[in-house]
Amino acid sequence: MGSVRINISLPQEVMREINQKIEPRKRSRFITEAIVRSLKEHRNLRLAAEYEEAATEIKRLHQEMEGTLSDGLD
Repeated sequence: MGSVRINISLPQEVMREINQKIEPRKRSRFITEAIVRSLKEHRNLRLAAEYEEAATEIKRLHQEMEGTLSDGLD
């Protein structure tokens, strides 16, 4: 995977903490990994919401079909 240079702004206190804890030649990797984790979390939250919505719809359809399926089987 290729790299792209970008220019971002960070709060001073965040940059200060990164500088204290992460070696200078490893900052890009650290920031990339943090962004990847955050993107995965956002994707997982979106998928969970979609699954929840689908489950609600499936339950509704099941309830509608329950009466139809039992008609005439008595």
